[in-house]
Amino acid sequence: MKIAFQGRYGAYSESAALHLFGRDAETVPVDTFEELYKMVQNSEVNYSIVPIENSTTGSVLENYDLLLKYRLPIIGEIKLQINHCLIALKGEKVVTLTKVISHPQALEQCSIFFKNNPQIEKEPFFDTAGSVERIAKEQLKGVGGIASAFAAECYGLEVLKNPLANFPGTNSTRFFAIQKEPLPVDPVLHTKTSIAFIAEKNVPGALHACLGCFAKQGVDLIRIESRPKSGSPWEYVFYADLAGNPLQQSVEQALQELKTMAKVILLGSYASGECKGVEF
Repeated sequence: MKIAFQGRYGAYSESAALHLFGRDAETVPVDTFEELYKMVQNSEVNYSIVPIENSTTGSVLENYDLLLKYRLPIIGEIKLQINHCLIALKGEKVVTLTKVISHPQALEQCSIFFKNNPQIEKEPFFDTAGSVERIAKEQLKGVGGIASAFAAECYGLEVLKNPLANFPGTNSTRFFAIQKEPLPVDPVLHTKTSIAFIAEKNVPGALHACLGCFAKQGVDLIRIESRPKSGSPWEYVFYADLAGNPLQQSVEQALQELKTMAKVILLGSYASGECKGVEF
């Protein structure tokens, strides 16, 4: 079993993949989000892990667009606690560091540490796990990285400070698992459904009418997101996560009514994801 993820070995996305599919799964790192979809589409991997939303920085908008572009079904979900650590070569201490490298978001989320240690320079890097990989490969002395304890384990480095973030325990990322073919809907296990819809007519009250289909049937809309419709300026695609699955009468009736006023794309039905820590 092969699962693609974006980033370097030790990335939070790889941890999400191993939580969903087991630590015996073979993981494949890629550089871009679009590669995740292409590799599934071309049957180079069985699944890809796609970050879709972070509790502090919001939606990963590129992946909403790619879900619609490739129409690869969502078959699983997981929420992962993001736990930033300060990582360096073995034998280093906080007082011996002169520089810390990591993804700009990770650096910002750990700003209090840098305020308390003004002698340490912070330098943006393309990836959290990638910063740890670089330290290990180049044996960079006096340089720390910000990533997970899982990344430190992958590269044989030492955790100098854990937790490091300004507000530990409040940062989580939600991931989808996608594959090439849809799974049959399980009426019991599949407790969430993701759809995209485009109103047929751009008239006053169109969105209100679309959302009213769910309210009328008592279907809980968990999340809604809008994105520009490709090739149609000032028109929008709406993405929604809802409780339940299309085999439930209330969901089925809501979707049937929605189809009378909008184009509806079913992105997948799956079990609501559990919250997990990066460590196993």
